[in-house]
Amino acid sequence: MEKTLDLDIFMIELNPYIILSKPQLGENIGSTARAMKNFGIKNLLLVQPRDGWPNNVAFAPAAGADDVLNQAKLYDSISEATKTISLLFATTARKRVIGTKSLSIFKAIEKSFEHVVNGGNVGFLFGPEQSGLSNDDVVQSDYTVSIPINKEFSSLNISQAVLLICWEWNKIKMSFLKDDKNLVKINKKLKKSTELSNVGDREYFYKQLDQLLTKSGFFYSSEMAPVVKRNIRSLFNRASLTHQDLRTLHGIIRSLSGTSNRT
Repeated sequence: MEKTLDLDIFMIELNPYIILSKPQLGENIGSTARAMKNFGIKNLLLVQPRDGWPNNVAFAPAAGADDVLNQAKLYDSISEATKTISLLFATTARKRVIGTKSLSIFKAIEKSFEHVVNGGNVGFLFGPEQSGLSNDDVVQSDYTVSIPINKEFSSLNISQAVLLICWEWNKIKMSFLKDDKNLVKINKKLKKSTELSNVGDREYFYKQLDQLLTKSGFFYSSEMAPVVKRNIRSLFNRASLTHQDLRTLHGIIRSLSGTSNRT
C-alpha cells in the first residue's frame, strides 16, 4: 500500500482583494464589480464610500455582477480593511517621495500571484476618483503600482484601473492552472510568503511606536511629525517585516520603555 505523507494541506482560492478607499460614485463601484467579475475576481472591500453602502445606483453599471456587490464588505478605514492582508499594493499615478517601493504592474502581479499561491492574502488599493490616495494611505502599503499609459493623457477611471489589474492577474492565473478550477492545494508547512506580517499587525506596532516616540519628545516639531511618522512607516515597510520581526521589534520597544517582563 502506498504511504501518504502527513502534510498540513489545505485549499486556497486564487483571488486578490480589490479595495476601494472612499469611492465617490456608486456607478464606479458597479463598473468595478463588472470588471472584477469579467476575470473571476470577487473580493471587493469598500472603505467609507461617499454615498454609503449598499447603494442601488451601483447595480445597473455592474451589468449582472450583483454577486460581487452583494458580497462586498464595508469598513471604516484602510487599516481595518487590510488587517489580514500581508502584501498590499497601492495604485497611484502620482510620483511620491515617501520611500515606498514602486513596481510596474507586471512585476506587481507576478509578486502578488506568487504570494497568493503560497497562502498569503494580497490586496490592491485604489483611492477616490477625484484625488486618488493620500500619502497617509500610500504609506500603509508595501509597494506602489505604476501602470504604463499615455503621459500626455493619464486620466484613468477607477474601474479601468481595476480592469487592468484583473486582466494581468487572470493572464498569470490561466498560465498557472491546468484546468478551469480556481482552487489550488498548498502545503501550509512549506509556504514562505505568509511569514510576512499582516498590515493590521504592522499598524498596531506603528501606533505603539508613535506613542512611545511622542512621549519621549522625539517629534520636536508638531508640523513635521506627520511627515516623520510616514517616513518611519516607509522605512519598516521596505524591510518586508515578518511576524517574527514584529515580535522582536515589540520586545525592543517594551524593553526601552521599561515595560519588559524580563529582569
